[in-house]
Amino acid sequence: MRALILTLCLNLVVLVGCSGGGGGGTAGGSGTAGGSGTAGGSGTAGGSGTAGGTGTAGGAGTAGGTGTAGGAGTAGGTGTAGGSGTAGGTAAGGVGTWLRVGMYDQFYAASADGTMHLLFNEGAAERVFYGSCAANCHDPSSWSPVQLGSVGTFNLTAIGAEGLAVDSTGRLHALMAGVAPLGQSANQMVYATCASSCTNAASWTKLDLSPVTQGNTIGTEGTFMVSPAGAVSFVTSGQLNSYSARYVTCTTGCTSLAGWSAGNALNGNALFAARDAAGVTHVLLDQGTTAMGDNLHFYARCAANCTQSASWSISPLGFIYRTAGYTAAFAVTPSGKVYLGYNQGVAMASTADNRKLFINSCTGSNCLDLDTWSSFSMGVADEGSNGLRFKNDGESLLLASISGFDLNVRECASGCSAATGWGAGVIADNSTAMNAAFNPDTGSGCPGTSESASWWPNKPAIGISSRGVVIGHSPYAIVKCPGVTNPARLPTIGRVISTF
Repeated sequence: MRALILTLCLNLVVLVGCSGGGGGGTAGGSGTAGGSGTAGGSGTAGGSGTAGGTGTAGGAGTAGGTGTAGGAGTAGGTGTAGGSGTAGGTAAGGVGTWLRVGMYDQFYAASADGTMHLLFNEGAAERVFYGSCAANCHDPSSWSPVQLGSVGTFNLTAIGAEGLAVDSTGRLHALMAGVAPLGQSANQMVYATCASSCTNAASWTKLDLSPVTQGNTIGTEGTFMVSPAGAVSFVTSGQLNSYSARYVTCTTGCTSLAGWSAGNALNGNALFAARDAAGVTHVLLDQGTTAMGDNLHFYARCAANCTQSASWSISPLGFIYRTAGYTAAFAVTPSGKVYLGYNQGVAMASTADNRKLFINSCTGSNCLDLDTWSSFSMGVADEGSNGLRFKNDGESLLLASISGFDLNVRECASGCSAATGWGAGVIADNSTAMNAAFNPDTGSGCPGTSESASWWPNKPAIGISSRGVVIGHSPYAIVKCPGVTNPARLPTIGRVISTF
């Protein structure tokens, strides 16, 4: 995967900053009294840099209005409507701005031919879209998004994207979830699938899974799993000692309710789930707090019959943290190596480890014992507290993390359980580049007259295909209008960075 990141650096003309490899430690704790972890040295700050060519979106929205279709620009330049890059023709990689108000929950998946697929939520209008891209994937016009669902079509009050995957035949599988109107329990989970011509909405078959799920995935981050053979499974949300997270699965006939089964599986909220090549399902589980009020990340696993709670094993201790659970990262490689990334925040049980980004990993069936996990810290203080994500390419890993005004990307080809296995951080996008691409106060109450305004990177997502890497995130703007005491936080839009 080294070539992919090298291409990213060359196409986006970013500056590289080293992510220092500090010594790490884990903060393990039980549900009553958590012990503190050992002190890990923090890394040094990477240099800041600017992004590559940008193109603006033609998406619908209220903040900023409808954008124009941006052509592919050269490094450091801005694409024009229908224009191409000047240096040697159209640039394959770059950065694009999607003017879709509330663009959030981006999920990427690649098919065998290298085509990248995207599922995302447009929160302002409460709609979910699918799109695909074969080249110039930073440019919104390369994706041809098609609407898969809305609050109107499914009789919901809110709707979100929950997962996207491609099986070995090229069939697409997607999951959407929503909040039903008060007093109703139906239409909270929708499974969608498509075999071909998927940028045509009519090619998708959709199924309401509410009778099986008996809940939804609101509160989870990435529990949707599809095997190469097309078996589908996911874990719904849960709450400790209140309602169980359910494991929902289908092997064949998934366009009919008869093909699905489910059962109460875990006492807690499953944030992430992933399956290894042996078929073992691994889960990052939020399960309560310590006596001091710190949150706990637990690890859970199931080898078979996962609709039954007795089939699951959960670590007796958890990793202590004091940040939002959705900001964590989780990945499982085909060999069964498990990776957990999170910023500890300012936990009550520890001071030496506070505000550090930790990468914890473990291999084998002994991962239920947290003493078998290796751990190290990286980056600068508070890195990852506003979002980070892993994406594995076989046994290799990419990590995207938010650090203040910067979106950082790091890679590891091997030896990812130690800081020495990870490359220097690449600044793939930052506020300077976003502010230059689109004025952050455009959708505010004082467009063009704000006292201060800036975009902030937010909630990254990663896709890896044989053609290259796509990284998306959902920046929001903070704007201070004249005469207003408190700055306003505006809804998110979208940014997509691509190497092809």
